[in-house]
Amino acid sequence: MKKGLTKLAGINILAIVVMILVGLVSFRTVAPTGVLIAPVAGIISLAVTVALGTVSGVVVAVVGGILLMFLQNADWLLVLNFVILAVFVGWIIGWRIPLSRRLSHQQLIWLGILGGICELVLTLIFTALMGWQTDGNWLAFVRLNLLPTILTALLDAVLIGPVALVFRWLAKQVLPPEDDGENQDPHGPVEINLSEKKKKKKQE
Repeated sequence: MKKGLTKLAGINILAIVVMILVGLVSFRTVAPTGVLIAPVAGIISLAVTVALGTVSGVVVAVVGGILLMFLQNADWLLVLNFVILAVFVGWIIGWRIPLSRRLSHQQLIWLGILGGICELVLTLIFTALMGWQTDGNWLAFVRLNLLPTILTALLDAVLIGPVALVFRWLAKQVLPPEDDGENQDPHGPVEINLSEKKKKKKQE
């Protein structure tokens, strides 16, 4: 149990490192009151949510976001963006998809598209909120940040699925197998006990 948690923590740390590296090269838009940073790094936390569950996704989103803030590559709205989307996608998938369950490419594609749409809407809302808080001209902020936001949403739609597959593959290699009956693949082999039926026939 402890070894499994340690290995899971190691995967989360790896995801945080990747998230920071992605955050360092994210799109930036010069605004009248500062710089708007595109939430491209959120791809990693969303992929981890799909791959390992909501808890891991939120941990990666919070820790990675805070570290990016210290590196001056994120602000509190960006971190909030990461966390909200991780929780929302986690809710959509039922908080966690067991590693024993196979995810089809179609499911991953739809999850990526859903994540991209949510990213587009949430980022535009936060951009408008930032503009309203500064000089009240929220529409100008939205227009200014529209292209980077669309590009980020497209990257989410394309990359969430493949990155989630990589993390699920890595988790299957290092984590102990899940023996819980609730987590087993419902399409897997089913054991049927015929001994009771034979006894009934003999009694008849």
